[in-house]
Amino acid sequence: MDTKSLLDEQDPEKYLVTRRAEMAYILRTLKRTHAQLNVSFASTQHIFASIVLDVNSAEGYFLLDELNPIHGHERLLAGQRFSVRASDQGVQIFFSGCKVTEVIPAHDGAMYKVAFPTSMIHHQRREAFRAHVGRTYHIPVRLNAAHREIILEGELLDISSTGCKVEFPFLVTPPFDELEEFDEVEIEVESQNILIRCSAEARYASYLEELETTHCGFRFIQIDGRNQREVDRFVVYLQREARRLGLR
Repeated sequence: MDTKSLLDEQDPEKYLVTRRAEMAYILRTLKRTHAQLNVSFASTQHIFASIVLDVNSAEGYFLLDELNPIHGHERLLAGQRFSVRASDQGVQIFFSGCKVTEVIPAHDGAMYKVAFPTSMIHHQRREAFRAHVGRTYHIPVRLNAAHREIILEGELLDISSTGCKVEFPFLVTPPFDELEEFDEVEIEVESQNILIRCSAEARYASYLEELETTHCGFRFIQIDGRNQREVDRFVVYLQREARRLGLR
């Protein structure tokens, strides 16, 4: 099964990667985090484990460590094509049609030179991935609750499908109560024409007295379908931007 046949165009969290530089970035991330690769062959249901040892973007190949269990080595020597699945920080990666172009002896086994695939599927699990919001975005967040005298205004630090973290340029008083509810929460992403409105509850807060700053994490509650889609769309956008900037 190839990557395109697995891609659901209606799923905004699934992203087909075809650029060599972007594939190199993904492979380098897997290498840096020592993420386990699950390698499979059409001729067997057995799954073999490996890791990425090196990535060469200029020549379009990566080095794969020896498979575990070791009998997967014979399948690679026979020229069998294989598929790879991996997971890193809530993001699932899949690519197929791979074939070893060179076996490189190593002191403790072997490693394999593998050409980049023609494409990869990059699938974000919405509930797992938390996207960092760069300081250059300056995304305002407003929180209102009937029991507070003022509307709290801060700046978005990160966001996921289920919640966000906000920085307030002052020490919030009275301090947040755990699970304190805010009936009206508004996040405005002007550059993407996104306006998110929902309710939220405070989950954890830290007070940086020397900086007169408060950080607080919130969980979205009572969020309707339209606003949830806006949240998910913005998370996907931030993740793609982070990947694009990482290619520079």
